Amino acid sequence: MARPPPLQELPPGYTPPARAASPQILAGSLKSPLWLRAYFQGLLFSLGCGIQRHCGKVLFLGLLAFGALALGLRVAIIETDLEQLWVEVGSRVSQELHYTKEKLGEEAAYTSQMLIQTPRQEGENVLTPEALDLHLQAALTASKVQVSLYGKSWDLNKICYKSGIPLIENGMIERMIEKLFPCVILTPLDCFWEGAKLQGGSAYLPGRPDIQWTNLDPEQLLEELGPFASLEGFRELLDKAQVGQAYVGRPCLHPDDLHCPPSAPNHRSKQAPKVAQELSGGCHGFSHKFMHWQEELLLGGIARDPQGQLLRAEALQSTFLLMSPRQLYEHFRGDYQTHDIGWSEEQAGTVLQAWQRRFVQLAQEALPQNSSQQIHAFSSTTLDDILHAFSEVSAARVVGGYLLMERTGECLQRTGTSVALTSINHMVAFFMAALVPIPALRAFSLQAAIVVGCNFAAVMLVFPAVLSLDLHRRHCQRLDVLCCFSSPCSARVIQILPQELGDRTVPMGIAHLTATVQAFAHCEASSQHVVTILPPRAHLVPPPSDPLGSELFSPGGSTRDLLGQEEGPRQKAACSSLPCARWNLAHFARYQFAPLLLQSHSKAVVLALFGGLLGLSLYGATLVQDGLALTDVVPRGTKEHDFLSAQLRYFSLYEVALVTQGGFDYAHSQRALFDLHQRFSSLKAVLPPPAARAPRTWLHYYRNWLQGIQAAFDQDWASGRISRHSCRNGSEDGALAYKLLIQTGDAREPLDFSQLTTRKLVDKDGLIPPELFYVGLTMWVSSDPLGLAASQANFYPPPPEWLHDKYDTTGENLRIPAAQPLEFAQFPFLLRGLQKTADFVEAIEGARAACAEAGRAGVRAYPSGSPFLFWEQYLGLRRSFLLAVCILLVCTFLVCALLLLNPWTAGLIVLVLAMMTVELFGIMGFLGIKLSAIPVVILVASVGIGVEFTVHVALGFLTTQGSRNLRAACALEHTLAPVTDGAVSTLLGLLMLAGSNFDFIIRYFFVVLTVLTLLGLLHGLVLLPVLLSILGPPPEVVQMYKESPEVLSPPAPREGGLSWGLSPTLPQSFARVTTSMTVALHPPPLPGAYIHPASDEPTWSPVATPAASGSSNLSSRGPCPATG
Repeated sequence: MARPPPLQELPPGYTPPARAASPQILAGSLKSPLWLRAYFQGLLFSLGCGIQRHCGKVLFLGLLAFGALALGLRVAIIETDLEQLWVEVGSRVSQELHYTKEKLGEEAAYTSQMLIQTPRQEGENVLTPEALDLHLQAALTASKVQVSLYGKSWDLNKICYKSGIPLIENGMIERMIEKLFPCVILTPLDCFWEGAKLQGGSAYLPGRPDIQWTNLDPEQLLEELGPFASLEGFRELLDKAQVGQAYVGRPCLHPDDLHCPPSAPNHRSKQAPKVAQELSGGCHGFSHKFMHWQEELLLGGIARDPQGQLLRAEALQSTFLLMSPRQLYEHFRGDYQTHDIGWSEEQAGTVLQAWQRRFVQLAQEALPQNSSQQIHAFSSTTLDDILHAFSEVSAARVVGGYLLMERTGECLQRTGTSVALTSINHMVAFFMAALVPIPALRAFSLQAAIVVGCNFAAVMLVFPAVLSLDLHRRHCQRLDVLCCFSSPCSARVIQILPQELGDRTVPMGIAHLTATVQAFAHCEASSQHVVTILPPRAHLVPPPSDPLGSELFSPGGSTRDLLGQEEGPRQKAACSSLPCARWNLAHFARYQFAPLLLQSHSKAVVLALFGGLLGLSLYGATLVQDGLALTDVVPRGTKEHDFLSAQLRYFSLYEVALVTQGGFDYAHSQRALFDLHQRFSSLKAVLPPPAARAPRTWLHYYRNWLQGIQAAFDQDWASGRISRHSCRNGSEDGALAYKLLIQTGDAREPLDFSQLTTRKLVDKDGLIPPELFYVGLTMWVSSDPLGLAASQANFYPPPPEWLHDKYDTTGENLRIPAAQPLEFAQFPFLLRGLQKTADFVEAIEGARAACAEAGRAGVRAYPSGSPFLFWEQYLGLRRSFLLAVCILLVCTFLVCALLLLNPWTAGLIVLVLAMMTVELFGIMGFLGIKLSAIPVVILVASVGIGVEFTVHVALGFLTTQGSRNLRAACALEHTLAPVTDGAVSTLLGLLMLAGSNFDFIIRYFFVVLTVLTLLGLLHGLVLLPVLLSILGPPPEVVQMYKESPEVLSPPAPREGGLSWGLSPTLPQSFARVTTSMTVALHPPPLPGAYIHPASDEPTWSPVATPAASGSSNLSSRGPCPATG
């Protein structure tokens, strides 16, 4: 018998000896998909051969590129600014935010630090002196916080926000007021004398003890200072603000306290106050007029009697306001306390953050563990710390994930053309997910698309280089990892060399090597047929006990497949595997899974189950709610989570503002501004002011102030204290009105004294004369600082400063500079009852409608605040989601149809992917996972990820022959192992997320992605094969004898079962034929093909026509004939 030469010694032009007998031929129609896939596979083959020749260089360049890209980690920035993460670039919210920052700067006017007290026993009443004592203890501990930085001590009085400090010409009084002026603290303790204990300011006067708010009676102090200084203006200021006796005129929680002032209402009676009665209607700061804290800001879980009287509450809240870093920097810039430390805004921010962290820590530790109450503290710095912790990368988990996913390489190397198909779909999926208009999720999607692209490049270039090095190791018979030691089980390596490419020729595919027979395929130029030439039956080995008569799609996918398979007896004995090791997923798919799945009744059950799952998912989709609460992001069981839960339950209040822009005349649009305010105030979510109080907006305060000084002027004029030529004898307010009434607004003739009695500062319609609007604005801002601070107007440009002196009646003092036309002002509001996302959406839509209505009246306005910043996305989130999914499904269809050139198959793939997305969405509803931008990205990406589970099966079905059942079985046998390996590898990677401290990571990533992986596995390996066996496209190539047109299809299954036997019309000589789908368009055959010596007959030679062998991505062994 003429034996073939050794594999590694085959010359490039080797052709086996000819034989007279004519071969049997399998022929079929040449189609475009086969030709294109053959062309693409030829390119891949040439690429692989080039990489194998230069594997060291390729690996070096790959590592070099990896190192260069890794340098980018040094400049990577972790973004924790919620506005930058959550606001869509270019959206109306982004434009409005930019406008606000352009006019006011980057920061808010103040930052908030909050304390919430709740009883440990659910439902217990906190409106008791004992509960308020505990609240005082915690608040007092927190208010006494001091931090030492830059060699200075920083306490609350230095960094707190103080609104409306008046300008006083008397230097001594001004310094005393600056030290004593109270911090803005919104607390239920302000209803009692004990609220003064939270104010840390103090002043010293000779002959008196230190003046503090606990012993300060402003009325008495002014009486004592009256003989020494002219304080008439300051007295009127306090009277207007209704300061009265401040805290010393309020009841004491414990009237038997030695420091309880005699002026307290219950000092003599020694009776404890009725807490509910005192807190009814809210509390006041030191100013009754401008500092009113409503009940909803102080009490949570309120219960009332049928008459509406306050009975009980379940929570107390105190809020400390601090300056922003810029304000703190400006306040101490140039001050003697900071001149030696290089004071900067960054240092101011560091001081605030250190104080806030210490504040939270001490407040949470203020009460003993056995106390009946518990304190929850929170600050803006706490939120930043949470986001930083959320963004930290756990190196241990990353390393653990890679260790668990070592088998991914073996799964990837089993794929061929489908690697490109799945990678392209993944990239398209993430690029489509970038349509979600949220910067954080858009960045995530783009990063994921880049990662998939880099992974694709690594798999196609770097990984083959690594395999080539492993082949070299095996050729040298070295152990894996321990390369210094020889391996007794190593075998010879088959040499595969790339062929020279001629002009206008198509690259050859790679020959599929088996231990049985070599099959060649070529294209006949005359008939345009693909011809597969097989040896005569004398060279075919009789089938073993395998019922299929061959090794059907052996899952071997490592570099062992490139080793020689003819070994000596000694090596076979040394390297023989155990019988139990022969079982694999392909064996399971062939003998158990496919025959069971492809039975008729099994198909019916599968379709019914998946139909039921789809129906349940459609119902579950109706349960999905929009939203992403901050409590979902913060780790459960932490103090921060407890605070946020309590705040959401008891104090769902949000500070918002209605911003009016420039571009219109405020002076002539007063009626439209009042209408806008009224329309906004009528929204259901807006917290109305108490019935006895006027709205707290700058336009109302401004008008009321003008009406007040007009009334004072009228009285002074009627009594003769003010005349046409003098206002010295009039009151302060009367003199202010005098100076304002004579203004004309004309730069050439600014004063007209004849107007004193012919005009009013506010007309009968409640409007300010337009010619006086901006002049009066300057006067109001300078003369009523408390009213300005309470209005939170934040004017831009700010009106000029102007000091009033009624005794100075010179022309220069009478000329009041007009404020510049306003470009920014705002009306503050409080939103309440916002628990669900639907509540936020309703409030946002109402606010936007009010602004749109004002716009038609010529007023440019927009709402501002956290609800509009973070919840506006939900107005169009579902629309963006549906748009992205639809576009992605269309793109997936086009990509699959283009690469497979089979729209039928692409349509089935897209159908399954759409079902997966719907089912994942429905399961989210049953799991209580809310829809936000993060689940939307996963849902959109699920389409691309699902391709990984479906395209392999579809491609395997498309490129095999026989009945639909047999082709589905062949596809399962070939793809079950790699698809399962991929799913297991994914689940192992996701397992790292299960150990996260953030419940958000577990629920929104681990759970959702795990469900997606399981759905992909079920749809790809159960539903899709059933659909293909029923609705699958016809085979691309039909197997037949060239001498006879009879189609060699497997017989129909008996009793609905899957028949694995051979066709009666198929000669026994074809029992051991194993080929892949092969198309080759020029000779010669690749060297290294192996022919099993079955007899002593001469080796068989193919006809002398151009033939070569190529393999598709289904490079497998098996009897399921796949031809090209």
